[in-house]
Amino acid sequence: MTGVVLTLIAIFSFLVLLSFLVFFHELGHYSVARFFGIAVERFSIGFGKPLIRWKSRAGVDWAISRIPLGGYVKFAGDAGAASNPDAEKLAELRAAYDDNPSGPAIDDIFHFRPVWQRSLVVLAGPMANFLLAILLFAGMGATFGAPSFTWVVGDVQDGMPAQAAGIETGDKILEIDGRPITNLNDVIGYISLRSDTPIVISLENDGRTRDVTVTPKRTEVRDGIGGLSEVGRIGIGTGEGSSGGFKDLGFFASVKYGVSELFSNLRATLDYIKRIFTGKEDGKQLGSVVKIATVTGKVAVDTVNVDAPVSAKAKAYAYNMLNLMALISIALGVANLMPLPVLDGGHLVYYGYEAVAGRPLSQKKQEFGFRIGFAVLLTLFVVLTINDIGYLRSIDFS
Repeated sequence: MTGVVLTLIAIFSFLVLLSFLVFFHELGHYSVARFFGIAVERFSIGFGKPLIRWKSRAGVDWAISRIPLGGYVKFAGDAGAASNPDAEKLAELRAAYDDNPSGPAIDDIFHFRPVWQRSLVVLAGPMANFLLAILLFAGMGATFGAPSFTWVVGDVQDGMPAQAAGIETGDKILEIDGRPITNLNDVIGYISLRSDTPIVISLENDGRTRDVTVTPKRTEVRDGIGGLSEVGRIGIGTGEGSSGGFKDLGFFASVKYGVSELFSNLRATLDYIKRIFTGKEDGKQLGSVVKIATVTGKVAVDTVNVDAPVSAKAKAYAYNMLNLMALISIALGVANLMPLPVLDGGHLVYYGYEAVAGRPLSQKKQEFGFRIGFAVLLTLFVVLTINDIGYLRSIDFS
């Protein structure tokens, strides 16, 4: 394929993936709000000037906007896309109702609803992302099966932690820190996030089992799309007797698989964040929209470039995109729960204070919090973009 076609495939894959994830997230907010009868003014995919817009029978202004890097649901009484209250507008609505209770209704205004309803509306966005991940993983399990892998150790690299711990060729990996090994990521993914941290690996060889303690060494390696990353490695390869494939799943087994994959990836994400705050990781694995675009585009292009029949390429493309979408959906849900006022997690902090204190935080303090939150988010975006650029430059495109 020509470079232009491959570029279009990369851009299309990124825009479809991100737009769908944002739509599903905002749909969570919108659906719960409408369930409670809360008035919604606008549902927008993207920011800025609308490119396409239409109004529904419920009076909601639906829009696809110019900057396709997010989205928002704007409730009546909101000052902007972050759902911070517009004090002046809310005061006008309240005054109009007090003057004429049979006139303009305020019962459908988000900011006048009980704190528990507002909390559920806000929480619905991240929860929608987690639900989507379950559905995607379950769909993959039902369609393609669940990946399974048996790791029998082949080469043991000289001078690496595995050799020092006494791991030998022919050892079969059964468990790591008490967690059974069912697929390749159970080994590579877990070890990658444990640099300089002792782990216990249960092994079997000639019918005998033993446990060894090994400390992964921080090593610079190329990941699956060719970028350089510093991760934990112990220095083993796969050998004779290793096997991999997909295990067929029925409906209920697929749902169970979807839930299991969600919690497995949530645990890995939270473990990594914890290691950042404890100084065990430098956070360079975190990325923003640039990294998402790079990874999505590279995975899409690499998939269609494989020398295989079109049907096989299509199947591989669908699997890779669905898997990537599920992983990014989890990351999006976690990111939105950060306790920054401009994010869902920040709103929940405000509502938590209101529930405990019996009154909302003052308007001035809320506005100050939104400013601080925006500044922190902007700083974080700059740092992550620097990470993204460094990662992008490290990719081997050959």
